[in-house]
Amino acid sequence: MSRWIGIGLHRGVLTTRYPSRPDPADGTAPSAVALEISELSGVQAVEAAGLCPTSALRTDGDASEGSITFDAGQCVMCGACVRAFPNAFRSVHRPEVAVRSRERLSVRATWTPGSGPALEEAAVAATLARRSLRLFRHSLHIRHVDAGSCNGCESELQMLSAPQYDLHRLGLFFTPTPRHADALLVTGVVTRQMEQPLRDTYDAMPEPKLVVAAGVCAIGGGPFAGSLMVHGPLDRILPVDVYVPGCPPTPLALLHGLLLAVGRAEERYHPAGGSDGA
Repeated sequence: MSRWIGIGLHRGVLTTRYPSRPDPADGTAPSAVALEISELSGVQAVEAAGLCPTSALRTDGDASEGSITFDAGQCVMCGACVRAFPNAFRSVHRPEVAVRSRERLSVRATWTPGSGPALEEAAVAATLARRSLRLFRHSLHIRHVDAGSCNGCESELQMLSAPQYDLHRLGLFFTPTPRHADALLVTGVVTRQMEQPLRDTYDAMPEPKLVVAAGVCAIGGGPFAGSLMVHGPLDRILPVDVYVPGCPPTPLALLHGLLLAVGRAEERYHPAGGSDGA
């Protein structure tokens, strides 16, 4: 008997059971950051914004009166805010962090003299068409385009085809041609040179078609936002159906985003924390 057959029989099936069962690796790497507004003071908010290397944390005013905006779509998960204020900021260790609307990744809080920050929220409606959910519920063919990535997201995407995650068991398949694709998965900041090829890829796909923005570079530009050579974020160029935050997103977070796109998963993440952010 082959040595590898013996090893396989000894180890058993290693493929994750996600999403039908929780994955043991959920707590290994953080997939997002959540903010507990009630644990944050005005002084801490201003200091935390000063630590942020991107525009994920922005403040207006001063420690006595002002506002803070936390945008998980720009958070590169450097951990500076988590280390400085662990009661107010915490890492989210679960894969369900994809959302259907860009606004769902952002929260804003204000404070006045004598009071701590209070959360401001706006209701956001789901944007996916019911027709797309019916058509793609059991299978989805995905065309991936690197529109200017550091290859961090690509390394996680490659893991989806490995036995550990095996996206084929969920009816998800990568395809080399946009003419056979149901969904366009984009990573990277969308550079000037990649904008037209990206549009051409989208135009070549048959209707209806879904678009998934994977990683903070595609969602908001990350540390490269506003650069001369960057024409993103992606939703400035194409209509985005699902946003998967992370730098890079974990393989399970990517799986959740793809399942969310076809109506086989639910939104659970909210950057303001609470029961949806733990």
